[in-house]
Amino acid sequence: MKETYTIPEIAKLLKVSRHTVYKWVKKGYLPAYQPSQNAAWRVTRRELSKYFNEHNIPKEVIGGDRIKILIVDDDVNFARSILRSLGDVREFDLETAHSGFSAGVQLMKFSPDVILLDIYLGDIDGRELFERIKENPELNGVKVIGMSGKLTENEIQPLLEQGFYHFFQKPFNYEDLKNIILKGL
Repeated sequence: MKETYTIPEIAKLLKVSRHTVYKWVKKGYLPAYQPSQNAAWRVTRRELSKYFNEHNIPKEVIGGDRIKILIVDDDVNFARSILRSLGDVREFDLETAHSGFSAGVQLMKFSPDVILLDIYLGDIDGRELFERIKENPELNGVKVIGMSGKLTENEIQPLLEQGFYHFFQKPFNYEDLKNIILKGL
């Protein structure tokens, strides 16, 4: 499945002129970014999907509407339990990473819509990884859900203020997690 699209590719998909798509980008209707100063404008699959939703364009044009979820947790057993509980949901594509380093690799390879991020990873603090995610324009719009069994109530609110989409205190109800993900996308 293609993760980014250029203006000419979008124009071809929608059977409109390149100029029309360029105007949508310039007016802010269709969020796009340039990887470098002279590079072609790019639109992520996620942003294009949102645009299609807003304008009632069938998503089949860009390859469906499955939600890609990356589970980042150094507790392999906990990550597996999330995989088992969400694996039956037809709308979800799931991948895991068990360190900050492997999460970085998976972020670029898998291009998730949602990241379930453990705050205390063995090799990096999840808050630091979250900041790196926010700085990357290719990950614009990714919803990050924090998870931890070690945070106090006073430590959770700053995460939400930092930009986390939601937070779950471990252990948590997987049905609640599923509903939060489906509600947010």
